Amino acid sequence: MRLMNWNIEHMNSWWEGGSANPPVMRNTFAGNTFSPAITDVPALATRVGAVIQAVDPDVIAIQEGPGVPEMQHFLTTFVGGTWQVLRGAGGAQALLVVVRQDRGITDFTPGVTSVGEIDISGPFTADVDADLHLDTVDFARVPQIVRFVAHGQPFVLINNHLKSKFVNQGEALFNAGGEDRLLFFAEALKARRRISGEAYRLRMYLDAVLEGDPAANILVCGDLNDGPGSDFFEANFLTHSVVDRVFGSIFHVERQLTHVLLHGGSTDYTAKFFDFIDKRLNELVIDHIGLSRGITGRFTWQGRVPVDEYEAQVIDDSSLHERDLMPSDHRPVVVELTPV
Repeated sequence: MRLMNWNIEHMNSWWEGGSANPPVMRNTFAGNTFSPAITDVPALATRVGAVIQAVDPDVIAIQEGPGVPEMQHFLTTFVGGTWQVLRGAGGAQALLVVVRQDRGITDFTPGVTSVGEIDISGPFTADVDADLHLDTVDFARVPQIVRFVAHGQPFVLINNHLKSKFVNQGEALFNAGGEDRLLFFAEALKARRRISGEAYRLRMYLDAVLEGDPAANILVCGDLNDGPGSDFFEANFLTHSVVDRVFGSIFHVERQLTHVLLHGGSTDYTAKFFDFIDKRLNELVIDHIGLSRGITGRFTWQGRVPVDEYEAQVIDDSSLHERDLMPSDHRPVVVELTPV
């Protein structure tokens, strides 16, 4: 079984609004406050589809996706094959999991969001603004949980897109210095506390599942908006790695997840963003796939960033908008599982 995880940048903006059946894909997109402009939407969709065709996954977890009819339209038109689509949370930019129906994967259904006293679909309490009072906080995008059977084994897949670290006008506030910079720090730390709260609740859910069934086949994937390597806020404001929290404690090795890139020796990044604090372009791993001990005990695995498949669809054309040039601002992550 081959699983592909991909944050497809603002994929939801490819279609006209409304409830047209079949959905209407835009020829061009002028852009708005939330999504960048696209010169040729069908051409971009063709290149995204070409990446998926080249990787040839059985299961895809998607972040920043559209609705179910729109996703079905994309898969039918630009990828081929017969697919089943489940949509999770996320508002306009949705979490989606899709499976090939002709690859022996069965019983593809929404999973259970509540285990014992842990309900990952509901709000939680956290002091996100550091005023010593607990706030009621909702996930920016509730994790999507699905179940399916592959190779005769039941799997639970948890698709995530944790809250962004983005601060409106953050670069301008930081560069202004003085009180404006302090305002940026306050907003940035509030965002990071929310991300940490989301990661902590995700880990609580994982612990509850694995305490009940230590051999469960759990796949955790998505854009966690965090990756390996300390940054300015971890060094100076004592924040912490979200990935370390989600992937498990050294005190409970049996519940740790195996990272298909970092444990597999990959040196490839999944996203590249300019850090205006450090004044450098950073190559990051913020897109992840983790495997539970149940999976690593029953399957051999190989994880990678499909660099060749992605780079083959990168173009250089100054007449196009920036969004047209790359299939997405994130590269996919792929893992192949083979039964022992």
